Amino acid sequence: MTMRSLTRGLVQLTLVGLAACAGAASGAQRDHQPQPQRDLLTRDEILASTANTGDLLRAIQSLRPNFLTTHPSVHSQRSAAALPLAVYVGQIRQTGLDALKSIGAANVAEVRYLDPTAAQNQYGFVATGGALVVKLYEKPKDPDGA
Repeated sequence: MTMRSLTRGLVQLTLVGLAACAGAASGAQRDHQPQPQRDLLTRDEILASTANTGDLLRAIQSLRPNFLTTHPSVHSQRSAAALPLAVYVGQIRQTGLDALKSIGAANVAEVRYLDPTAAQNQYGFVATGGALVVKLYEKPKDPDGA
């Protein structure tokens, strides 16, 4: 076997391997379902789940329980106490997580989790434990006015 034929064989083998990898990758992309965003819970996800008939707190517990776990804030890292999660519905601060029990899950457009740093940057020291920002669903207006 000459050096030239050996090189040609290695090149062909490499090309076959690359083609197989590319085919597998494109098949994986085709079958791939979009992953839910880590910090966002959408209306579509809520409506597609069994949590759509309950209150928003139960929907979050079911679909994104990590939103409700206590995360250390900049200030709580120095102390043993973790600060509570702030809740905003339509940019209005609520009294706590119990406010989510009064909101029907199907009435929500999205819930966004802000980590302690992002929450404090947006809302100040009242949100040093992180925040849940809830946008309510608004039904599209009927163009006929009915």
